[in-house]
Amino acid sequence: MFNKILIANRSEIAVRVMRTCREMGIPTVAVFSEADRKALHVRFADEACPIGPAPSAESYLRTEKIIEVARQTGADAIHPGYGFLSENADFADQCADAGMTFIGPSGDAMRAMGSKTEARKTMRQAGVPVVPGTEERLTDDTEALEIAREIGYPVLIKAAMGGGGKGMRIVQKEDELEGALRAARSEAQSAFGDATVYVEKYLVDPRHVEFQVLADTYGHVV
Repeated sequence: MFNKILIANRSEIAVRVMRTCREMGIPTVAVFSEADRKALHVRFADEACPIGPAPSAESYLRTEKIIEVARQTGADAIHPGYGFLSENADFADQCADAGMTFIGPSGDAMRAMGSKTEARKTMRQAGVPVVPGTEERLTDDTEALEIAREIGYPVLIKAAMGGGGKGMRIVQKEDELEGALRAARSEAQSAFGDATVYVEKYLVDPRHVEFQVLADTYGHVV
């Protein structure tokens, strides 16, 4: 059981985690940007600490500041919620190095599956078919143009480290590509602290089939 948990997120997900912690008798620490000073998750937590200005890159994505706050408040675990730092492998490693538990996958696990480009490589190696596209991060717009021509339009520009639909742009034709790359990179940097994007074939009206696999550090898998 943890002595105190810092929730490195805001809004609804932070409150949900705090409610569960309260039911378990675990004190919580909220972090907040200047814009969220009066937010519900700040009022709901046992403690709350400011971490910077409104932009996410200057507050909720500041890994060193969040770990510093956890250390100062005596938190021995950090829950990232979803989005922000939840899929940041380096942050998971930083928590471990600081002697704190990152409530989520290990850094190595996230590197294999958190990055969409690495996930595509892993699935190919396992013999699982994937949508045509790149398995490496795009280095420049010229490379993106060549790949898009090779696989054919429409294509999808996607944030390599993203989720939740952010950092994604559908490109129907070649003259839209440059603007889509710029917009996707900007949104990815703001949302995830990483502007890396890749390109894959856009499937029109696909059937979405999904399954979940849950595992813990003790070898239990569901």
